[in-house]
Amino acid sequence: MHMTGHYPPNPRGSRLRLGLLALIAVSGVCHAQSAVTAGDPALSTPAPSLASCVSCHGVLGAGTATGGPRLAGMNPDYLAHALSMFKAGTRASAVMQSVAHDLSDSEIRSLAVFFSAQHPPRVEGAHRPLPAMVIAGKRLAELGAAPDVPACFTCHAADGKGSGARYPGIAGEPAAFVISRLHAFQARAKAGTPVPGTMTAVAATLDERQIEEAAAYLSVIDP
Repeated sequence: MHMTGHYPPNPRGSRLRLGLLALIAVSGVCHAQSAVTAGDPALSTPAPSLASCVSCHGVLGAGTATGGPRLAGMNPDYLAHALSMFKAGTRASAVMQSVAHDLSDSEIRSLAVFFSAQHPPRVEGAHRPLPAMVIAGKRLAELGAAPDVPACFTCHAADGKGSGARYPGIAGEPAAFVISRLHAFQARAKAGTPVPGTMTAVAATLDERQIEEAAAYLSVIDP
């Protein structure tokens, strides 16, 4: 999925190449894209212009301070699984469902592999979190809080790097996104009894201070 790849001669492939060229010109990371596509036959298939992704998720999927989630460095199996759920309508998001609706399996794989191999810097928030918030968030992430708040890293793996298709990496996610996502889980918990062990159930145990602490810590650690 880089500008020197071989694409079938069709208009969609042309649009993809134009989108990639524009992205490369902005980010200066042509070498990273070459590394992504090397040896992966899935990336010879055209995919949608990356402009539609980076408009919400930031350049190279770094995320945004206003709450656009980070995709860069995420496990490709998780990204592909999430896109497949959006496509099927089993994961809610009007924007993402419209984006994923017409994606083929090979296009989903191409996007997942591309973003998984990107490593842009963390997004700096509008305000740096207070050290006390970061320290408290670290404790939550690593140890949880008695009696019923589990450690974030129990499911999301050491240092929040993520684990397989089910548990995404959470390290380096913008604080605004973490807060918004946990609020969404809490709203879901109020709509019905959550299944034990799910993020919906976990979020239901958190108070607002804990949500802000976890978000503060996750936003300052490297993905």
